[in-house]
Amino acid sequence: MYLKDKLALTLLIAATVCSGALASDWVDDERVQEFHQPKKHKVAPPDNEESEQMSTVPRKPQQRRPAFVDDEGGMAPSVVDESDAGDLIPGPKKSKSNRLEGNVSSFTAAPPAPVAPPMPTTFHMKAAQEQIVEPIVFRNWIEKSHPELKGGLVKQRDQVIEVKGRWDDSGHALRSFGLGYTKVPVNRIAAYDLSKAKILIVDCAGEVPAEAHEPIRNFVSNGGFLLTTDWALDNFLQKAIPGFLDWGGDDNPDSRVVDSFISDTTTPFTKDTVPRAYWKLDKKSKNMRIVNPRKVKVLARSRLMMNENGTGGDLAATFRYGKGRVLHMVGHFDNNSDRAFNNMLPDPAPTIGISLRQAIAANFVAEALAQPDAEPTAAGATPAA
Repeated sequence: MYLKDKLALTLLIAATVCSGALASDWVDDERVQEFHQPKKHKVAPPDNEESEQMSTVPRKPQQRRPAFVDDEGGMAPSVVDESDAGDLIPGPKKSKSNRLEGNVSSFTAAPPAPVAPPMPTTFHMKAAQEQIVEPIVFRNWIEKSHPELKGGLVKQRDQVIEVKGRWDDSGHALRSFGLGYTKVPVNRIAAYDLSKAKILIVDCAGEVPAEAHEPIRNFVSNGGFLLTTDWALDNFLQKAIPGFLDWGGDDNPDSRVVDSFISDTTTPFTKDTVPRAYWKLDKKSKNMRIVNPRKVKVLARSRLMMNENGTGGDLAATFRYGKGRVLHMVGHFDNNSDRAFNNMLPDPAPTIGISLRQAIAANFVAEALAQPDAEPTAAGATPAA
């Protein structure tokens, strides 16, 4: 009897232990009708976790979040919406993954080989917008750029001499800038007294008689400034002061507006201009050729003209001669509109309102007027050795 009681007690203890082992998988609730063992998920290594998840999630259009600023105020990297993890196509795995924070691995797809863009064969630019530009715009620009010129109108009439041309009218631009000047007929310039002059402007067509070449050359050599426009290159400048610039034999067939850009920002002649603008050319404007590149400084060029004729596309160039200086421009100093209304400007530059060619010419005039009052040699005199 003692053995039977002992065996019964042993069985009772075993049954109690077994029921306790299953208690964690059972819910003691009358509403539970049946029991299901919780599913166990396989845990893959970090490198396989993302690719295994992608294979079980339906594909959707890819959505990426842009870079954002986190709560700390710094920039956090771009992230991918985890709800759309199946949208991504995994890249090739590296042999050794780079371990990031949080036990997350990263992989990087090889970037595509760079493809060089095709070289442009043509030059494209927006058409210039012809505008009415009142004299106040010119005066505001020059008073801001050269405040020292204000109030010098009377004195400037002896210092700025315009040699009247058939096609250009520098006097109109000078009046717009509020500058004083004296206009001299081309057939009288040889005998004109230049002793008080600081700058001589020879308008296109520049048909200066041969007897005036030497007096003008001496004027420049002794400190005077000389500005020539367009046809004055062929008709006068390359003959009076040879060896620097000449006409390359190429003309612009039609009146048009081309692109222009500043090629030298180190001189005062490009002060308060803009890097890129337009440039009006007249029919048969004469393209210049640089004869002495070591002594000539090009101020403005045109990419369009460079592509068209294979030359330098030079629009404005300057060089020193003796104590003086010369500036030549392809095109004119005047507004140069094809219309009779002379306040119309075919090539206004952005920001400054006037044209780039006019700003360069005005800077050249201002620099001439800033020279010391020591009088250059008068017309017809022999230059100092």
